[in-house]
Amino acid sequence: MSTCIEQIQTIFSQVLYREVQSPQADLFESGLLDSMSLIELLFSLEQQFGFQPDISDLDLDQFRSIETIAHLVESSTTRKAS
Repeated sequence: MSTCIEQIQTIFSQVLYREVQSPQADLFESGLLDSMSLIELLFSLEQQFGFQPDISDLDLDQFRSIETIAHLVESSTTRKAS
């Protein structure tokens, strides 16, 4: 499991107080992520990874699971480093 996935799981458990059973679990269908927790998650991702997305470019499907969030964060931070 990637470090990014583990760090995002930690954000869910320690910041959002939600236990996600699997990095592939659908966060919206399971009720683990809603509009308020999404804002809190974005703030935490910015603090943890320096992730500052352009809100107009975001798609909710990018936040469907911890795995997709990790991919988004990793691709964003890779682009910044280039």
